Amino acid sequence: MLKKKRISVGNIILTVIMVLWGVVIVYPFYNSILVSFMSQAEYMRKPFAFIVSNPTLTAYEEIFSDSKFLLGYRSTLLILVTKLPLSLVITCAMGYALSRKRFPFSKAINNLTVFTMYFGGGTIPVYLLIKQYGLLDSYASLILLGSFGVYNMILVKNFFYTLPDSLEESAKIDGANDILIFARIYIPLAKPIIATVALFIAVAIWNEWFSAMLYISDPKKWPLQLVLREIIGNATDVVKEGMSEEEMMKKETFALNVQMASVVVTMLPVMLVYPFLQKYFMQGLTVGAVKG
Repeated sequence: MLKKKRISVGNIILTVIMVLWGVVIVYPFYNSILVSFMSQAEYMRKPFAFIVSNPTLTAYEEIFSDSKFLLGYRSTLLILVTKLPLSLVITCAMGYALSRKRFPFSKAINNLTVFTMYFGGGTIPVYLLIKQYGLLDSYASLILLGSFGVYNMILVKNFFYTLPDSLEESAKIDGANDILIFARIYIPLAKPIIATVALFIAVAIWNEWFSAMLYISDPKKWPLQLVLREIIGNATDVVKEGMSEEEMMKKETFALNVQMASVVVTMLPVMLVYPFLQKYFMQGLTVGAVKG
């Protein structure tokens, strides 16, 4: 007969704590979605509601009615489909090279690379460099800048460390060169860590706005986050125009309402993609952090 599991007081307390902690984490996302559908009057009555009495799509209509929004989506997707493969190729190639003990000066190159994680040239030198190469006001400045991440490279390198050297030796005996070994043997085995790094890079690209603010002056080339920043700023300026309280209550959209709608629109694509990469994410993150 199966033994019945005893439920101890400690397990009950731990379960209650975890449930409360889960509510604390989930509710801000849930509240953001609710506020994006609220009118000004309803939000003033119950800012921490659990349901919307009279939902409205006015905030979403205001966002999507701006032609810059669709242009921002186009720019972000263009940068994403270009920069993501480039970053993965550079990161995986360098991670593979530095994981090979026979690679000359691998330790020195690795130390110099890690050094850049803590010390950078600064904003002004990078701006002057971008200007000198004629990349201002072009997508190339956003694609090339930050296409290599040291932290991601370390994860990939540590994953390659865990693979046995016998794989490479067997392929060498069969006449395969380094490029063939890398592309046909190591890359297929590195799907978990590649999925993890791809998610990191994609989220970073999706949320990027500061570099675009510095290097892109044409509003038609602004990425999504910079466009949303302007929309939120415009919504906040409307409140500062000196509207009376009665006028504000009659107005359906308000600054926080537009801001939360922007948050929902921004995080929705990432939330839709993450479940498909979740099984690779945890596996790749833990395996890639085994060795230093």
